Amino acid sequence: MLPKATKKAPVLFQTSNGLLMGLVCYHHGMETLAFVLEKREFFDVEWPALVAIDAQGWHPIPLMLEHIVMQRANVIWYTTALPETLVQKYRERLPIKPDTPPEPPTPPKEPPKSKEKIVHFPRFKHD
Repeated sequence: MLPKATKKAPVLFQTSNGLLMGLVCYHHGMETLAFVLEKREFFDVEWPALVAIDAQGWHPIPLMLEHIVMQRANVIWYTTALPETLVQKYRERLPIKPDTPPEPPTPPKEPPKSKEKIVHFPRFKHD
């Protein structure tokens, strides 16, 4: 089993369903982004979004899925050279920012101290 992915890069895909973009995850110590996109049969894509193009430009439409597995056979073409405005709009719409580590969990607040009552259950007497 591979360790957790260490790098993520935005990639734009053309599939039979249209344009899709997301953060492709790869293990930078063992593989490159090009290797993952060209050689691996399946690879992970985080925060996928459909991409619409109109007179105003490129617009990512997040699918609000945290993770999908893409099959290379379903990719018609891909590019890592994305328009900067598309990448900026995409990052603005993500529920989390991929460049920042997740915030540490906050410790739970202690409940107010009160006198605890201990209830003893009656013991069974054996005859």
